[in-house]
Amino acid sequence: MLNYLFEVSGEESDLCGEQFFVQVDPDDKSPLKKAWKIARENFKGEALILTGLFSDEMAEMLGFDTY
Repeated sequence: MLNYLFEVSGEESDLCGEQFFVQVDPDDKSPLKKAWKIARENFKGEALILTGLFSDEMAEMLGFDTY
């Protein structure tokens, strides 16, 4: 699986700094596009940035919520 790490970046948001993973299948037609779609669906109206791509093991160690 691909584990994209996102962060809420809107300085006006109560969630600013919140980090979370979006996990998608690497065999999907457009995994990055799908990850952005999932992130936006879960954090509607929030400014988001993509901060990295992590292995399953590292994502598990970091312990952020995963969508």
